[in-house]
Amino acid sequence: MNEKLLQSLLSGLIFFSSFSARTPNNESIEKDDYEVSIGMQSDNFFVKRDWERELGEYYVDDEIWMELEPKRLYIKPQFVNKTSRDLKYGKMDFRYRKDNLSIGYSGLYSDEKFQNGLSMGYQLHHDISDKVSLDLKSDAYYFRDEVKEIFRLDIEQYAQLNWSINDNLQLTNIFDYNSIKDKTYYKFRVGLQYKIKNK
Repeated sequence: MNEKLLQSLLSGLIFFSSFSARTPNNESIEKDDYEVSIGMQSDNFFVKRDWERELGEYYVDDEIWMELEPKRLYIKPQFVNKTSRDLKYGKMDFRYRKDNLSIGYSGLYSDEKFQNGLSMGYQLHHDISDKVSLDLKSDAYYFRDEVKEIFRLDIEQYAQLNWSINDNLQLTNIFDYNSIKDKTYYKFRVGLQYKIKNK
């Protein structure tokens, strides 16, 4: 009974990991840059931690979010702490959703300030073949700084190409682009993910 309950709770859970290494842009630094990522996700939550060395400095980055989609609503609380970019914020999306599109309200808390804004998004899953699939996700956020009285456009773009090795294991190619609070960063990485399925 306990084993069946555990299998039911873990069914659909995906564990993933990736590693990348590169030569530093500064020739005076002898040690290579690297990044190790591990995490887990399902259809409605995502947890990831990165360990990174860049230009000789060590960083730890965290990202956590949940997605709730009751009927035509899209609700997504998110927390990001990227020490590698000196960026830390909490965000809540509350949108109307129809098919692959969503539009609505977003609130962002960072640097002890809260900002209200509008947001819209698009997401798509496409099975290219029995072995290959593509996941796309794009979000745009329009915030107004009440103190400086200026507007800002934040962007999140995500693309993942998956190749199934077997029923549980997939090879992934990921492109992740972000422009948040005037800080732009992107990554391309190759990794593996393992999905737990009921027997």
